[in-house]
Amino acid sequence: MVRSRLGTWDDAVALVPDGATVAFGGAVLSRKPVAAALALARAGRRDLDLVTLAGSLEVEALAAAGALRSVAAAYVGLGPHGRAAGFARAVADGLVEDREMSEWMLVGGLRAAAMGIPFLPTRAALGSDLVEARGLRTVRDPYGGEELLAVPALAPDVAFLQVWRADAAGDVQVPWPPDHLSDLDPLLARASRAVVVCAEEVVDRATVVASGELTRLFGFEVTMVVEAPGGAWPGAFPPRYGEDAEWLAANAEAPGRGLWDAGSGAHPELSTRARGES
Repeated sequence: MVRSRLGTWDDAVALVPDGATVAFGGAVLSRKPVAAALALARAGRRDLDLVTLAGSLEVEALAAAGALRSVAAAYVGLGPHGRAAGFARAVADGLVEDREMSEWMLVGGLRAAAMGIPFLPTRAALGSDLVEARGLRTVRDPYGGEELLAVPALAPDVAFLQVWRADAAGDVQVPWPPDHLSDLDPLLARASRAVVVCAEEVVDRATVVASGELTRLFGFEVTMVVEAPGGAWPGAFPPRYGEDAEWLAANAEAPGRGLWDAGSGAHPELSTRARGES
């Protein structure tokens, strides 16, 4: 019998102690586990080190709650809706450390962790001020003699991914065609010590088996599945729903506070739509 990995937000939050390194999948305003970030914020977590390729609403929610110690990302902002104002203020006030990395530095660190090696050599960011800012070192290619940047492994304690659908065993599927940069979410999962998938829909195993080509993560790679329809709101989860442009425009200067005021962490209308209800 296949073991069920279904859990609640309380179960998921229990995996994250104060001071943990937490990773969030998605890119900018797409596939962001916003409901998961709010669950951590409501639980009063503190001193979290957040890792994401391109952060937005999850960063704003946790910054507004005073939960963050640092953010490692290539970008933090709201895309066409402007800057991440709460994050910018927290950094300027010295409340959150901005550990900016280039995209390939961050991806290299995750790949090293997923491969189980201490670092990954790369040409990315050589000559950039980021190398000195992050205290990175170089290595010499023993075959060709080229000097390369040694990006250290980046292994988050817990990764949160907003996913299309999953079964109770933790097998995760993506819609076709896949969303932009969706291939980075499995990498984030495989680099992390624990993985929580926040599923727009939990389906039976037969549904997954019938479309096995859509499976991107398997049960043995997943720690917990939390059903979270509409959990990316007010961001988008293609193709189920787009971003809530009206909400984002109205809350552009304080999206973290706006998310707190919204309360549930998932827009009721989108939650219903994600279940396919009228």
